[in-house]
Amino acid sequence: MNIDTVSCIEQRDLAADSPPFRLPSDLNSPSPSRYRPYSLIHISDPHLSRQYYREHLKSFKKLLRLIQLEGCDHLVISGDIVSTADPDDFFLARELFSHFSLLDSSKLTVVPGNHDIFGGPHRAVDILSFPQHIRAVDYHRNHALFREAFRETFHGVTFFDAKESYPFLKRVGPFMIIGLNSIPPWSVRSNILGTNGFLDDRQIEALQSLSESPLLRNAVPIIVLHHHFNDIVADGISDNSFWRLIESRTMRLRGRRRLLKVFKSLNVRYVLHGHIHRNEVYERSGILLSNGAGAVCDDPVRYLKYNRLTFDNGECRIATRLLPIPFEESVAPLRYVRSRTGLPLRSSQANGAVKSPSIQTLPQMS
Repeated sequence: MNIDTVSCIEQRDLAADSPPFRLPSDLNSPSPSRYRPYSLIHISDPHLSRQYYREHLKSFKKLLRLIQLEGCDHLVISGDIVSTADPDDFFLARELFSHFSLLDSSKLTVVPGNHDIFGGPHRAVDILSFPQHIRAVDYHRNHALFREAFRETFHGVTFFDAKESYPFLKRVGPFMIIGLNSIPPWSVRSNILGTNGFLDDRQIEALQSLSESPLLRNAVPIIVLHHHFNDIVADGISDNSFWRLIESRTMRLRGRRRLLKVFKSLNVRYVLHGHIHRNEVYERSGILLSNGAGAVCDDPVRYLKYNRLTFDNGECRIATRLLPIPFEESVAPLRYVRSRTGLPLRSSQANGAVKSPSIQTLPQMS
């Protein structure tokens, strides 16, 4: 299928319900750079790994290539860049970004997801051992590993505290990106699987201090964090009561209403996030939220996609871009069977009648 046949979803709903956002008039200066179109691409949750989900890596490479072909001024990835929090996987991500010339603060912004800090279970047998594993995770070490792995993307940003990486401010084109860390430390009561989200008082206070700061003048503020603001069941993502229980205990961003009030006080128009594996643009309290976590895997619409935020002639628009390129499928594992003649074990492709090995790869968890 030709790439020129790319279609756009969500655009009709946004056009009907949310008119284009016009930038403040003081942004429309005579400078040519203020008038030129600017394109910010948002994706999330590629879950890169050398050992697991190799299909994600293949899909992600294709997506980055297509994004560059179509044109992109800045790329935002809102967490779960890797799947295991393993140094080798961070090195894999660095290699990939370097190959596409993205290890540059002017081209790429990243924030951590829960898999970047805690990893996650990837095989059926991991489910039993993961609760013990997560207790031993060095939270601060893995945050430092994340920042070091993508250190070039933090060059030139504004930090509120020399000892803390979040929040940070980064000016790109007409936008001011506010990067947040929504991954709290492990807690047996409030974050037993490492998948819940929360912003501590220090980050909230830093955000509130921006209301009187000149840093947000002449820019459109954009929040970037990992966790979602919608409900899995209430918003139709799942109609299963079991998932309602799971989400309420292990996959929620605590304090969402408080956060939205703080965002509105800063005149935030867009929030970019991931975590729930689907691409969508939805509204909360007058703010448009972009979920980019279905870009390369697990989304019910099994095609490569990204969310594009554009600035043109003083107006901003956001929409999901659906590409006519299907997700890479996982390669069926080899199965080992014994012939009827009693000869030694031989390998057979997975389309035989033999059961899969007892240790299997799980579907990707958020």
